[in-house]
Amino acid sequence: MSNKIAIIGAGISGLTLATKLQEKGVDVQVFDKGRGVGGRMSSRRTDWGYIDHGTQYFSLSNPQFEEFISIYGDVMQPWQGKFASWKQGNFQEDMSSKIRYVPHEAMNRLCKYLSNDTTVKLKTRIVSLSKNQNSWTLIDEKNHSYGDYDTVVITAPPSQTADLLPDDCVFKQEISHIEMLPCFSLMLIPQEKVNLPFEGVQFDHPILGWVSSNDTKPSRGDGGAIVIQSNFTYATEHLEDDRDKISQDLLTQTQAVFDLKFSSFHYQSLHLWRYALPKKSRQQGYYYDEDMGLGVCGDWCLSGKVEGAFLSASAIALKIK
Repeated sequence: MSNKIAIIGAGISGLTLATKLQEKGVDVQVFDKGRGVGGRMSSRRTDWGYIDHGTQYFSLSNPQFEEFISIYGDVMQPWQGKFASWKQGNFQEDMSSKIRYVPHEAMNRLCKYLSNDTTVKLKTRIVSLSKNQNSWTLIDEKNHSYGDYDTVVITAPPSQTADLLPDDCVFKQEISHIEMLPCFSLMLIPQEKVNLPFEGVQFDHPILGWVSSNDTKPSRGDGGAIVIQSNFTYATEHLEDDRDKISQDLLTQTQAVFDLKFSSFHYQSLHLWRYALPKKSRQQGYYYDEDMGLGVCGDWCLSGKVEGAFLSASAIALKIK
């Protein structure tokens, strides 16, 4: 019986796993290197409100995920409006009945709610694991140790997960070869508000991947925030380029496709998501070695989406006894 479990990572998968294990009476502690919970469901706080610069929204297709989200009905709201795709110079409005959900105020609000009853130690980068005959010990970058865990579950991206796994872990080599695609995300608040014709646009474009009007989401204020995300190919090819040039590329192309001109900005910031999406969708779901008391889960174990993170965590939660 696992009476005490350490989870590395406070994104959707880590916090979902913590929630489900605590429902079974397990003592859970979550560690994360960041200043707040959320992972790629992060939002940037500015003087003009929050900007969602990672995950933009999620939809519900799995009944189990839909039931889980329904618990947080006061937090989740539909993001309504006009959405479109862009290809070969043309916009095509999305006329489907697809519902896009977002938490109110900021994407990380869902993770904050999930963490309310969980012990989460932030600003703690775990750099190594060691195990004696009975339990695991975690070591952070300041050489502080946290011990006596029956089981450890890692929810970090594949390369970071592989670095933490001991050499005798049977799934270390497989995980180390999983490729992830990067994405640049440019956050803007123009001094003169720009009205885009759509709330969000998915692009088939040499540089752009997604452009959205952040303020059209519930409770995001009216500062005029815009999010511009690159596509994965551009980010891969320009990963080490000068960041000012990348920002200018994203700005120039956005102005061209929407036929607009940005003024100067109240706020401008570029963020790199180095591990945004798995190169290939997977069916593995999770990794777990009961004898070692060691597991791995995360969105990249499936499709890379929020729903995938939930399903991966839910599956491994059933295996941990």
